[in-house]
Amino acid sequence: MRGLTTPTPPLTVLEPKFAEWLGFQTLDDPELIKTATSCQEWATAFKSKAAPRWLSLIGVSGTGKTHCAKKLWAYAKAASDWSSYSYFPKMIFWPDFIQLLRAGDSFEMRQEMKRWPVLFLDDIGAERDPSGFAAEELNTLLGCRVDKWTIITSNKDMSGLKAIDSRIASRIVRLPNICVGINTKDFHER
Repeated sequence: MRGLTTPTPPLTVLEPKFAEWLGFQTLDDPELIKTATSCQEWATAFKSKAAPRWLSLIGVSGTGKTHCAKKLWAYAKAASDWSSYSYFPKMIFWPDFIQLLRAGDSFEMRQEMKRWPVLFLDDIGAERDPSGFAAEELNTLLGCRVDKWTIITSNKDMSGLKAIDSRIASRIVRLPNICVGINTKDFHER
């Protein structure tokens, strides 16, 4: 696992209409342009019914990861068939979800999340996990999500994700998955 981005063929140029739809200001920052372009690539693949892939947006706070992921999630959720699922699809804020699992709640929902047509996990790795419970739950869930549309955000970089569990880091960077390491300033510090 070298670097922070998945080695992929050169992306097309960011379409201005896509950036506008995403509601994401790139501020002529190459890192933010790379982020928006990767989101465009994922959305285009989803729309064209290409082989499912993950989009992982990783890096420091305030770089637009969750903003972009929420927009993509809303689009993909609306375009997916949820008729065979008991639980209403929603964005999963991972630290809160782990608290529910630790309390003995949401195990049935976790089982369904393994099969959801698209899943959005926000802020993986942000939870306190001295027992390794969260890492094991995440590894199990992501292991079941191979070849399924998935969106992930994390404030950890790739080495931080690898420290949680190397299996998780390995899955995140597998092709055709898209992993974007965003190395720029927090929007509010500009």
